[in-house]
Amino acid sequence: MIGLIRHFKVLHKPQRRWMTGPQFTRWVEQYDQGAIRSVPLASSDIEWDVCYCSPLSRATRTAAFLFDGPLIVSDHLREIGIHAVSGARIRMPLTLWLGLARLAWLFSHRSQVEGKKNVRLRAERIIDEIERRYPSSNVLIVSHGAFMRVLDKALHSRGYSGRTDLPPRNGKLYLFRRFPG
Repeated sequence: MIGLIRHFKVLHKPQRRWMTGPQFTRWVEQYDQGAIRSVPLASSDIEWDVCYCSPLSRATRTAAFLFDGPLIVSDHLREIGIHAVSGARIRMPLTLWLGLARLAWLFSHRSQVEGKKNVRLRAERIIDEIERRYPSSNVLIVSHGAFMRVLDKALHSRGYSGRTDLPPRNGKLYLFRRFPG
């Protein structure tokens, strides 16, 4: 069984409602280092054998809170990077910057550093590793919202059942099982 959890909520609010491209870029950098709000996981009788997590601090801190043991930190689980679509001084709300950056990624815009193909390959590689190293284990994965959607699709393509919310909620456990046959 594989359990997916999006890191706990990051406590980093924008200082202003409207921001320019460079201000958005700075906000993303600060968000990546922001403090998290730890909350107990809803009761589960699952004993996790191993825990994989993204190297970003919000994921490693969440994983350390949830799993009592050594963590396997994997760059394959990091969030899909987001970048301002332009460095222009146009002011827009944070939600619009975030939405435009995700749309730019979906359409392979040159403003985004990592393409869809590479992100899908990262998801496939981490699942390959987990299935090879821990074939009959309960594996907990702590990652990020956008990347979890890619993982969700990759797991389904391999015959796992389970589903994440759209978008995945912070600190919520999503279970994926693959039944023999």
